[in-house]
Amino acid sequence: MSKPEMIRTTYTIRTDDLTRAANLIAREMSLGVKKTSYETAQTERFAARPALLKTGKGKATVEIMVPSQRIASAYGLVLSIAGEISCLNILKSIELTDFHPPETLLSRFPGPQFGAEGIAKRRKIKDRPLFITVLKPSQGLTPAEYSHIAYESLVGGMDVVKSDELLQEPAEDYIKRLEATVEAARRAEEETGEPKWVMMHTVDRPSAMVERYLAGGRAGAKIAMLSPAASGFPMLEELARHAVAPIMAHMATSDWLWQPHGMSVRAWARFMRILGSDIILYPALAGTLKAKKSHLKSVLEICNEPMGPLKTSLIAVGGGMHAGTLGIHADIFGPDFAYLCGGGVCGHPDGARAGGQSIRQAWEAWSQKIPLDRYRKTHKALDRALTAFATYV
Repeated sequence: MSKPEMIRTTYTIRTDDLTRAANLIAREMSLGVKKTSYETAQTERFAARPALLKTGKGKATVEIMVPSQRIASAYGLVLSIAGEISCLNILKSIELTDFHPPETLLSRFPGPQFGAEGIAKRRKIKDRPLFITVLKPSQGLTPAEYSHIAYESLVGGMDVVKSDELLQEPAEDYIKRLEATVEAARRAEEETGEPKWVMMHTVDRPSAMVERYLAGGRAGAKIAMLSPAASGFPMLEELARHAVAPIMAHMATSDWLWQPHGMSVRAWARFMRILGSDIILYPALAGTLKAKKSHLKSVLEICNEPMGPLKTSLIAVGGGMHAGTLGIHADIFGPDFAYLCGGGVCGHPDGARAGGQSIRQAWEAWSQKIPLDRYRKTHKALDRALTAFATYV
């Protein structure tokens, strides 16, 4: 009989009885807490087992080996390592800290279908970040108004335009907006000589999201976005398997998961990459959202860590970004990241074109190692941005 395939899974727990808690976690996530007389050598092959116990201040680390030979979907993976164990009354809290699937299991999942490498090849631009405009205001724009702002930001120097994750619209309006914006991107591409992309976002019922993804590809969208914590992780896997366009995993609603009684940012990022995220978006360091540098570095590690056959992912940051906040992220990532700006481009006092220019000028300053305070003296768009966004909110 062959050796069972195992996921090495790590949890951080708080409990008054570590050994008993570890054994109960292992039983609950595999065969059931209560042992029965019906267990056999065959059922034993599916038993999870504690492999490591470490105690610390008020908490402990438990490593459990979880059989995975039958896991073949996102739904099954999540249930197997993060199911109802959180409800065990012996636990005060439990965090899924990280997990390491075997290559045989990884080969059954899509992973990034294009990957950071594929995105770089499609862009044909080296040595600078992928600059993404989040079109603002988030809702209420007509297709003509939306595409005009998109065109202005793209001509100004941004690479991609996307809707805010809040935007919801009937399927007919979704296609009209995408078609108008794809045309604006085409004109911007001709004018600048740089690839310009439109990002689709398939907000709909689960049964209709795949069709929106396929329709968006037919309309000319060359990149896509999904908020897997809101849609469910299996939807990310489903879209990735169609491989129409690279997918950015948006972090919206994920913060509800990143809790001491939930899962770590590291575990979340690993799910995102395994299930098909070509780009993984995490809150930026200097902006309107909560972020920790250690978490950001964890996401970066997961994006680049060797994972069997899976391609690497590109890290992205966003949340109140503008020209003045680019450098702190470039110091960490260099040129290899995606940088999202909404109000920092669309809210520029001279409009979205100047907003795009300000981002490119901030990058020029950083890449030439010129302080912003000096570079702004000869670059109006940057100067106006730094003044306007000195206090972002």
